[in-house]
Amino acid sequence: VALFKAADQESKVVPTDSELQAYYQEHSPTFQLPEQASIEYVVFDIDSVRAGITLNEDDLRTYYKENLSRHMGKEERRASHILIAAAKDAPAVEREKAKALASQLLEQLSKNPKDFPALAKKHSQDPGSAAQGGDLGFFARGAMVKPFEEAAFGLTKGAISDVVETDFGYHLIQLVDVKAAREPSFEELRPKLEAELKQQQAQRKYAEAAETFANTVYEQAESLQPVADKLKLKIHTAKGVTRTPQPGASGALASPKLLDALFATDTLQNRRNTEAVELGANQMAAARVVEHQSARTQPFDEVKDQVRQRYVAAKAAELARKEGEAKRDAWAEKPELAKGLAAPI
Repeated sequence: VALFKAADQESKVVPTDSELQAYYQEHSPTFQLPEQASIEYVVFDIDSVRAGITLNEDDLRTYYKENLSRHMGKEERRASHILIAAAKDAPAVEREKAKALASQLLEQLSKNPKDFPALAKKHSQDPGSAAQGGDLGFFARGAMVKPFEEAAFGLTKGAISDVVETDFGYHLIQLVDVKAAREPSFEELRPKLEAELKQQQAQRKYAEAAETFANTVYEQAESLQPVADKLKLKIHTAKGVTRTPQPGASGALASPKLLDALFATDTLQNRRNTEAVELGANQMAAARVVEHQSARTQPFDEVKDQVRQRYVAAKAAELARKEGEAKRDAWAEKPELAKGLAAPI
């Protein structure tokens, strides 16, 4: 393999002004600037509304009381149980035998409830809890099968249930302890409550404020300042804006709908505000052209350096190609001259 680099030929290319002029004329579309504009624009969204909301302390405390249950943790209960196992598809005789044993144990416990741990260790067929006297630890609603849960959460502390039937067999349940749901304080929940209440109020106010935004940019179309003052919005600026979104554009400048409105004849010629354009959910924008430049070919003097770079690169590539073709022809005639070429990678 032999490599002929265009970069190695660049020093040999010394173009005259006339050669550059000729290259410029031949490739003039390459040096054309697209239509573009310098613009001002404002964005109105629900964040703008939310930023302007000041919450009343009494309203916030009322909201805390109304929503406290939603922010509380779950009540947990600690229970022990004795399981006399009987699969749900076991023969009826086998299930009745298991139920009878559970009933006998319940009768014993009714006389002496303190025997529950000892009886659980001796008779329970739950391998996970029998050795611990049937202790299941603390659990909240949703952790156990429904019949077991209903029984456990229906007991008072220290009480023992009747025989409870589940798909696993027959249970005796003793409620050991109750851990009440924790009630978070107002100050603890304040940041979350403020965010929730502000969002709710912003949702309600957005529709009304959006109508104000749309009417103002239309009725006072010579400037965006009135709508910015009325709704406390920031006026943004951008240069080099084209009819289609630029690569990497985001937000309002990435909206084809807003750009279409911006380059409409009335907006361009009269320098009026665009209408309010929906950018997405709870977000709209309006814009106006400050300065407009039609598509044009840049004069030679403005792009002379670019012309030179492209001319030199093109001619150097041509010289490198010609050198390669000459070497190839020479080696074809005398292959021994090519013995020093590098091996392919």
